[in-house]
Amino acid sequence: MKLLTKTCFIFLIILAGCGVKDSSNEESKSKPKKKQTAPIKHSFDYKPCTPTQGELMAVIELGSLGLNYFIVEIDNDRCWALKKSAFGRSNFIYGVNTNSEIVSNIREFRNEIIDFGITKNNIHVIASSSVVKVEDIPALNNQLTKLGLTIKSISAKDEARYALLSTVPKEFIEESFIVDIGSGNTKLAWVESGDTLSLEIHGSKYFLSDVQDTTVFREVRDALLQVPEKNRNLCFVLGGMIYEFVKDKVNESDGRYFVLDEPGEYPTDNEKLRAANVIYNALYLEPTYSYIFDSESNFSIGYLISLKAN
Repeated sequence: MKLLTKTCFIFLIILAGCGVKDSSNEESKSKPKKKQTAPIKHSFDYKPCTPTQGELMAVIELGSLGLNYFIVEIDNDRCWALKKSAFGRSNFIYGVNTNSEIVSNIREFRNEIIDFGITKNNIHVIASSSVVKVEDIPALNNQLTKLGLTIKSISAKDEARYALLSTVPKEFIEESFIVDIGSGNTKLAWVESGDTLSLEIHGSKYFLSDVQDTTVFREVRDALLQVPEKNRNLCFVLGGMIYEFVKDKVNESDGRYFVLDEPGEYPTDNEKLRAANVIYNALYLEPTYSYIFDSESNFSIGYLISLKAN
């Protein structure tokens, strides 16, 4: 009897041992993977609509660093195509150019635009929000009236709205936001409940004012976190310094949209590139899965679209 009891006891121990599971192994299998903090790059092969029986319009853009013009065909559905562009310098941010130089350059641009076939009524001159802060626009207008032109000052809020209008396709407006990185300021914009909301922060030339990289990074990240998550699937990006990151790809392609690599893939060889990288790094955060540079769009074209829409 004792032998039988002992045998049963041993058998129960063996049976229990066979039924024991490795709880640590099961726990590791069921434990969710750590959530990613960096986006995964996706392609963006969207083809923008082309204008049908559009109207040719031109805008001369006076920025804190550049003086540019754009000739665009726009139709009643807000489809647009860039026909010609030219880029020059204003250097307001460095305090270099005088009003007489600016007026002379605008006169030259106006003549080129007229030679392209644009009527005077369809030539517009605008000044960016960063220029308005450093330049006497009324004094410039006094000289430009002789050319039959008047500068319209654009606020940072309107710049953001126009950039959104010309850049983000209607199909993606509910899940996207735009960042326009200018020399004098950076604008973020998105649509929420039918309204366009925007924020203004430091531009890519912040180092000229002895502002630290860490200060700008924190400012940009704080601004980013004010954009609702539902609008942060796609980030459309504008700006000359971002163009420097992808210019080789742009020059080799006929496309308009280019998906950016992660910030660490781009050079920081000088102050300008480093500053642009700081801003891009601060924007680089989930749930955004594509950062899309538009090689043709800008807020000035958006301004023309807004005129056509009215």
